[in-house]
Amino acid sequence: MRNVLLFVASLFAATLCLGAEVYPAKSVRVVVPFAPGGATDFTARVISQQLSEQLGKQFVVDNRTGASGVIGNTIVAKAAPDGYTISMADPSFAVVPSLKKSLPYDPLKSFTPISQISRSPQVLVVANALKTNTLREFVAAAQSNPGKFNYGASGAGTASQLASELFKRAAKVDIAEIQYKGNGEVITALLAGQVQMLLTTAPAVSAHIKSGRVRALAVTTEGSKRMPSMPDVPSMAEAGVSGMVVYVWFGLVGPAGIPKAIVDRLHAEVAKAVADPSMKERFVTQDAELVGSAPEEFSKMIRGEVQRWAEIIKAAGISAE
Repeated sequence: MRNVLLFVASLFAATLCLGAEVYPAKSVRVVVPFAPGGATDFTARVISQQLSEQLGKQFVVDNRTGASGVIGNTIVAKAAPDGYTISMADPSFAVVPSLKKSLPYDPLKSFTPISQISRSPQVLVVANALKTNTLREFVAAAQSNPGKFNYGASGAGTASQLASELFKRAAKVDIAEIQYKGNGEVITALLAGQVQMLLTTAPAVSAHIKSGRVRALAVTTEGSKRMPSMPDVPSMAEAGVSGMVVYVWFGLVGPAGIPKAIVDRLHAEVAKAVADPSMKERFVTQDAELVGSAPEEFSKMIRGEVQRWAEIIKAAGISAE
C-alpha cells in the first residue's frame, strides 16, 4: 500500500510538472487597459516580447482603453482562468475602486496576482522662482504661507495627485491643487511659475532638471536609497519627510482562479526576464527598478496600495464621478 501511495503521489507531482511545462500551448493575450505609448503599454510590450522569446509562444498586447482602465480590467476579470488572458496592472488598478461608486469587479477578489514587473519612484520638483534649495526649506516656506502654494495634477486619482496629497499630510503643509488636462500642461505651468510644486516620474522632468529650469528636491524611494540617474537628490526620508515612499508600479495579473502551476510558471519566467541584462537596459529610460516578485508578495503589495490610497482619497475628498 505504501508503494502504491508513493507511486500515486509521484504521478500527481509529475502531472503538475507536465501541466506547467505544457503551458503555454498557444498565444497569450496581454490586455493593456490604456492607449499605446504610455508607460503601462511600454512595460507590457517589453515584457511580452521577452516572454515570447523565452516560452516560444506569442504574448500579444491588446490595448482596451476606456473608463480609467475599467474596460480592460473587466475583460480580464471575466476571462477564463486558464492563463491565456492576463493584464498589465498599474497604480490605477488599486486606485479606481476608491474613485468610482460601483465596478464590475473587485481588485482583490476578481484577479490573480502573478508578478510585479517594475517600479519607478517619483521626484518632487519646484519652480525656479522659489528660493528654496532643499526640501526642508520648501516645507518651511509652505508652512509659513498656508494655501498660497500650488501643485499641479493632470486629473483625479492620478499618481501625481495622490502622491501630492500624501506629501501634504506627511509634511503637514497646506498646498492647493490646480488640475490640468495632461502632464504636459502641468509641466508647462511649473516652468511658468503658475504652480510651485510637482511630484512626477523622473523621465517627465529629467531634461528640465538637467537644464536647470526646475529643481529636484527629493525622490520617493525608501530609506536612504537614491535614484541612479539622480545620485545627488536625497530620498524623502533623508530630506526630512517620513512616510513618503511612493512608486509607480507595473505588474501582471490574471482572472481569479488561475491554477497555481500556471501562475508559478509565469512568475518564474518573469523573474528570469527581469534578470536579463537586455531588459535592464531597456528600462533605464524609464528610471525603473525591475522587480519580478513572487505572486504572494505582489498580492500583499496590491492590498497595501488599495488601503493606502483609499484613505488618502477619502481624506482629500477626491472623486472621479
